[in-house]
Amino acid sequence: MNNTNFWIPKTGEELERLAGVLSDNPRSAKELIRCHAWFGHFFDGHLGKVQANTSIIQGKPALMSDALVGICYQSGLVRRLSVVESTDKQCTVEAERNDEPPGEVHRFTFTWQMAQQMGLIKAVWNKQAANMLLKRCRSFICRQVFPEAVSGLYTIDEIADFASLPEKEIEALQARSIGFDDYNSKNASSAKPEPAPPVEQKKSELIDLDADTTRVYRSFDREELFFEHCDELNISADQVFTKINADKFDTAKATPAERQKYFYNNIALDIIRRGTFLIEDWQSLTSEHKAPFHKGLSSQYPVLSEIPLTWYEHRLCLPAFAETLILTLDVPETEYQSVRRAFQNYPSDDWRLFDYVSALVVEETVED
Repeated sequence: MNNTNFWIPKTGEELERLAGVLSDNPRSAKELIRCHAWFGHFFDGHLGKVQANTSIIQGKPALMSDALVGICYQSGLVRRLSVVESTDKQCTVEAERNDEPPGEVHRFTFTWQMAQQMGLIKAVWNKQAANMLLKRCRSFICRQVFPEAVSGLYTIDEIADFASLPEKEIEALQARSIGFDDYNSKNASSAKPEPAPPVEQKKSELIDLDADTTRVYRSFDREELFFEHCDELNISADQVFTKINADKFDTAKATPAERQKYFYNNIALDIIRRGTFLIEDWQSLTSEHKAPFHKGLSSQYPVLSEIPLTWYEHRLCLPAFAETLILTLDVPETEYQSVRRAFQNYPSDDWRLFDYVSALVVEETVED
């Protein structure tokens, strides 16, 4: 596969030419070049991604709210960034840093009343209250908890809220900030607008906290389904029964959640499944005793070779991560770095991680 990307300029001349291709007029091209100078390094220099995630507002470069979150993940500082509550009245987001003890949680709630007190309620705020509260709440917690990653960076909705612009321009900017790029304020009615169709994000390098974490990829509601999944992955019945007998795991009495966890943690991955004398909770072993498993897992799944076992060992039992790892066997080695970035940029229980890697597999198949 050719790794050269047409939209990543190598020289100033290429940058000007590509900006002209992507822009409708010289002014827009210059603004895109400015955004690239400010934010291009966050998007691997890809000019198309810069255009999709940035805007110039009264001369100030600004980011989409989702891009701000993605930058936090790219920094490697994020252990968890989760939306706890999101309604038309308030939004609550929690965050944890990788360099702080597990369980040390930062929490922030942004309410409609707070937005009123700040004089923010105008334009799209009245039509997309939950979305606007979410964007503002996420931006605030990113800036407070991960300042070294996003200090000095501001989002489109933040700048638009305080810009001295006509109401319609502010409305258009706020609409862009929540993903309604084609929003037309002249056609807006007092009725609640229809929700925008979901955006395909298979190739996205950034994070959206509205993660796809509830997808049911394999059901474990019945015992027989457990064994059907083993058969689908070409795992022999002898290996399965040897392992579950060694662990004294009762597939009949186990709950669906217990079957799922056991399947991904002890059966789906060959090196763990063959360790018949390995305890079920093998992650609790000392680092010295776990070392051979990293060697075995990275041999079976080469994409793990540059990732420490301490990072991925507890993610193996998450369906989205485990299925994605299995899928990497069909990904060309030239794309391993893209997969590793996706591991960092997507929560490990987010099925869009699986979708992203699936797209790499499809892309390789088409090119072949």
